[in-house]
Amino acid sequence: MMQRIIAAFSSIAMIASLFMPMSAKALTFNPGTLIKGQSYSAVYYFAEDGKRYVFPNEKTYFTWYENFDNIVIVDDRTLGVIPIGGNVTYRPGKKMVKITTDPTVYAIDVGGVLRAIGSEELAQTLYNINWNQQIDDLPDAFFINYKMGSPIATAAEFKPADVMNSVSSISENKGFTSTEAAISIGDTMTGFVPSSITVKVGTTVTWTNQDSKPHTVKGDGFQSPNLEYRESFNRTFNQVGSYQFYDTYNESMVGNISVIN
Repeated sequence: MMQRIIAAFSSIAMIASLFMPMSAKALTFNPGTLIKGQSYSAVYYFAEDGKRYVFPNEKTYFTWYENFDNIVIVDDRTLGVIPIGGNVTYRPGKKMVKITTDPTVYAIDVGGVLRAIGSEELAQTLYNINWNQQIDDLPDAFFINYKMGSPIATAAEFKPADVMNSVSSISENKGFTSTEAAISIGDTMTGFVPSSITVKVGTTVTWTNQDSKPHTVKGDGFQSPNLEYRESFNRTFNQVGSYQFYDTYNESMVGNISVIN
């Protein structure tokens, strides 16, 4: 399975590279977008905090998605501008897991919380007669991505379908809200990443300089101070419209925020 994933991603990346210019470019994607680089098989979830969260394996990926449609390919240099936020965890309620060195079987609750299932009878009640086919081994290295919760004592306190449907996205499972968005500032080759986003009225957008050189963010009615490495500037957009911005040090670095209801 993993070989097919790598082959599919590599083919997509090869095609995309034919059309990708070698300078700062308009790059449009919003929080919730799946992204990957040209040269690597890893797929990331771009979240509202402006960071990329990696799917540690294909089993995790397929608890959230049915296929590889709608993945945005970015060049490796641009991908490197976006900081890594951590790993994606299993979709709550979808499957059970256990670690390879411990026989305890866990259901997964909202927020990546593991809840021990104390008996085969309870597991069968929760996940039906083929419950033992719905358990994935979780490598020990990934176990730290989860939190330990209280054991499940009765079937009434954990209904897998209800838990799964209680979160509609990875962002929601991680506690992000639709009123935040973030943009990374790279060098003159990469520019703002992403350079164009669409947000809802009331969203606070944060720009963070990920480059070793200073940058600024200037738009109609707002301007940041000089931003050194890892320094941030934010603005809340309370009116519908299109807001262009640029870096006063490098005016070829431009971006746009579309604000909608």
